[in-house]
Amino acid sequence: MNREEKKEFERLKRRTTKLINKCDAKGIDFTDLEVATISRVGHAESISDVSWLVIKQMERIFDKYKVR
Repeated sequence: MNREEKKEFERLKRRTTKLINKCDAKGIDFTDLEVATISRVGHAESISDVSWLVIKQMERIFDKYKVR
């Protein structure tokens, strides 16, 4: 994994953690699709383990819950 891929992956992980913490604090429950998508990111070891569809779905989830 090159430096850019590592940086992008770490950013995705940070944003995912921020999303989970924000929704947990507000008592928001995720849908089954959101849980599956977040789980896939959590189990990935690099950005190459995450498909483009999962990344696109995560962007939609970030927008829905306004996580920047």
